[in-house]
Amino acid sequence: MILECGYTYCYINIKGLELQETSCHTAEARRVDEIFEGAFVQEEKICSINGHFGNVLTPCTVLPVKLYSDARNVLSGIIDSHDNLREFKGDLVKVLVWILVQYCSRRSSMQENVHKTENKRTASLIILPGLNTSPQTRSPEDTVSLNSAALDDWSDDVLGDEPTTKKGNEEKDQLKVLQSINVPLPGSAESQMVGDHSIVKVSENSLYKTVLLGYPAIDRGKQEDMAYIPLMEFSCSHSHLLSLPKEWTSNCLPNSKMREMSLLFPEDWYQFVLKQLECFPSEENVPNVLEEIAKDRVLKDFYVHAVMTCYFSLLGVDDMDPGPGHILRVYSGVLPWSSAQDWLTEKPELFQLTLKAFRYTLKLMIDKASLGPIEDFKELTNCLEEYESDWYIGLVSDEKWNEAVLQEKPYLFSLGYDPNMGVYTGRVLTLQEFLIQVGKLNAEAVRGQWANLSWELLYATNDDEERYSIQAHPLLLRNLTVQAADPPLGYPIYSSKPLHVHLY
Repeated sequence: MILECGYTYCYINIKGLELQETSCHTAEARRVDEIFEGAFVQEEKICSINGHFGNVLTPCTVLPVKLYSDARNVLSGIIDSHDNLREFKGDLVKVLVWILVQYCSRRSSMQENVHKTENKRTASLIILPGLNTSPQTRSPEDTVSLNSAALDDWSDDVLGDEPTTKKGNEEKDQLKVLQSINVPLPGSAESQMVGDHSIVKVSENSLYKTVLLGYPAIDRGKQEDMAYIPLMEFSCSHSHLLSLPKEWTSNCLPNSKMREMSLLFPEDWYQFVLKQLECFPSEENVPNVLEEIAKDRVLKDFYVHAVMTCYFSLLGVDDMDPGPGHILRVYSGVLPWSSAQDWLTEKPELFQLTLKAFRYTLKLMIDKASLGPIEDFKELTNCLEEYESDWYIGLVSDEKWNEAVLQEKPYLFSLGYDPNMGVYTGRVLTLQEFLIQVGKLNAEAVRGQWANLSWELLYATNDDEERYSIQAHPLLLRNLTVQAADPPLGYPIYSSKPLHVHLY
């Protein structure tokens, strides 16, 4: 409806009518279709007499318009299938690997110049929770020895009753400090792993009595299963370009649990994803660089810890096949309780990446059940790239859902639950181009019907549900016209705000 019109502009108001089919709507809607078909859909270009010349509707034109089609499907038999849920766990690890590698690839492309400047001055060192690695021991030549007389000035032993070595041995179970890189300061200790046990090698010249005030008692029975954090260096000079942020380094899981879950890490898929990257535009021999990065065991262990910790936080403590209710809760952003829950939620960016990987995996499970299995890694990569570029997979209530619609994302997907039917549903919006037929109504006919509506409802106070003003009239389109009137007389289900349109 045109609210205001000028020489170069006009303001319009768009109203939507109910979609429920009634006898009155059907009679008038059929006549509208006949009028447009007679004007725009003609098999042969012949002159014919207009059979609807007395109708209030005049066809104007046909415009191509992009609109979303809304499809809702019931996921029974897919989301509750044991085979699909078992494959879901394996696919989740692969999607997590792909999401994190792609994130680091994009991150490195933006910070490549900064990394090059830093690498000229310092080596790339990463604090990494170790799986089966042992700390790198420094040779005696790398350690600067200090005179024991000079170290006496650092001693806290003001009484001097006990030898220094004896006091250091008594407190070695409480003092665990990483060895200094350049000069070992007094009070430092060198930690080593023997089997599953952590021992401390105390230097007689550097360790003196340490005062520990108010420290809680140490449970020695759990010391052997604590996460160990060695200081590791990448074997490839380019590995730092794909390293995860240091704050994402995980030590919240015991070593025994991490070793158990690391067996699920798909190393062949990890190698394939790395070799498909294109994040080194300045390098001449990119395949060889990617090959060297793929062989870097330190970088791989870094990804193993990050991926498996995120995997553990999504599926919970038991690591059992998830149920439909579990998938819906995690899809909505509600994580099950685990020792890694707080660790993940305290890192918003990593949490969003993990949640996106979970949602991609669910969409992948539905596509595999509907379209067939994935044949190879290349097909899986193409599928994930399509999700990344053409899809928004989330919740209808999210603000990003509205942003995706405004950005004209080709596809949108959401998971839901129908409590009335007790089934899980999937909603898919597909952006398509439709031909919209445009016509105009006779202005005097509309004003006359709305004036009659005001007289009938306000003056005559007619509250009959089958009153005369809403009866179908194919020539005047009375039922549709009355419904489009402004409330409270009319009852459109949607009315937009005034929209400004430039005419020239």
